[in-house]
Amino acid sequence: MGERIFVAVTVATTLLTLAVSVVVIADPAVALPGGSPVTPAVQTFAQACALRSLAVGGALLILLARRSEAGLIVLLWVTGLFQAGDALLHTLNGNPAAVAAPALALTAFGSAVWLTGSRGSPGIR
Repeated sequence: MGERIFVAVTVATTLLTLAVSVVVIADPAVALPGGSPVTPAVQTFAQACALRSLAVGGALLILLARRSEAGLIVLLWVTGLFQAGDALLHTLNGNPAAVAAPALALTAFGSAVWLTGSRGSPGIR
């Protein structure tokens, strides 16, 4: 049962991150504090960060599908660090997106810890 919850939570949070990334690619202003100008440099940077999230999220879904526990543990820690960094940046810049990033970071870290503890299990189902 724990494996199914882990997979469901990881897939849900990954899909949320992927959806936000697509929105940011389409409209970088979404990632900025209200009223901030979207200059070409800001647009490029926001879109590059969103593309990074798409790549990491895609890799995470592939590792889940392949049931690669070792790969998942590493990528969940990386994902958690990305989200924690995003949370810090959003908080420092007064962006309301700061609410989601800490929750996603805690989910990734929690999943990595849970998966590390269950390594003696037969694998992700």
